[in-house]
Amino acid sequence: MPRSKKERIIPVAPVDRLIRKAAGAGRVSDKGAEKLAQILEEVGELLAKRAYEITDHTGRKTITDKDIELAYKQWSR
Repeated sequence: MPRSKKERIIPVAPVDRLIRKAAGAGRVSDKGAEKLAQILEEVGELLAKRAYEITDHTGRKTITDKDIELAYKQWSR
């Protein structure tokens, strides 16, 4: 279920700019930008959970950039 505007973590405006810049799109629908923001949040949550598992497994409390990178590499296989 889509998050309401207040529950959203990633604002839609930067996602709109990201689509325009990355894809060279002249126009982006509000629903398109909202859907990508929702997907980015879901992927971000998955990577954050995996990074935490990696950190916890190594006995540390701080998630580092290396943990995020490793979680991303494992996810993108």
